[in-house]
Amino acid sequence: MLRSSVSPPSPDDHPVAAERQLVQRCLRQDALAWRALYDKHFGKVARLCAALGIADSECDDLCQEIFLIVYRHLRTFRGEARLGTWIHRLATREAFRHARRGRMRRALVALLAREQPPPLPRDWAENEAARRQYLSQLLHRLPPERRLALVLFEIDGRTVEEIAEICGCAVNTVWTRIHRARVQLEKIAQEGHA
Repeated sequence: MLRSSVSPPSPDDHPVAAERQLVQRCLRQDALAWRALYDKHFGKVARLCAALGIADSECDDLCQEIFLIVYRHLRTFRGEARLGTWIHRLATREAFRHARRGRMRRALVALLAREQPPPLPRDWAENEAARRQYLSQLLHRLPPERRLALVLFEIDGRTVEEIAEICGCAVNTVWTRIHRARVQLEKIAQEGHA
């Protein structure tokens, strides 16, 4: 039998081990480690915030706020979940808090002017940006819990088990939220075509 010239993977090659090393370096105040953590997770956090209906003008500030929370609380990370899942949970909680702060203002505006379904853009077929904007408007009409479950499942491609861990709920609850979000989205979209 021929021996392979490839050496077996070292423990450092495993993503969980690499995450633990990164966390340890961050806790030792290694600036390069903090930059690596930020660069690796910022895009996902920004997409999550946008998907949860945070306005583009507020998204960057909220993401910075979330990474300050990560910085302050990284010592509490126990490694029971993946680092990305832990950061997603913090980001989700903070995005919901941010949304609650603005809820009263939006409720008052909604009382003063009844919301109509967003009109389908004229250049829908040719313009990807128009399709994204329309989808964003539709998603913004969903309750935050349903929107989060749907976005994490359909857009981020997360498993239902990961979503349940991020949301802090049962797997069946996640399936229910995804189903109800799909039904509600279809209803909102049909109202826009009527």
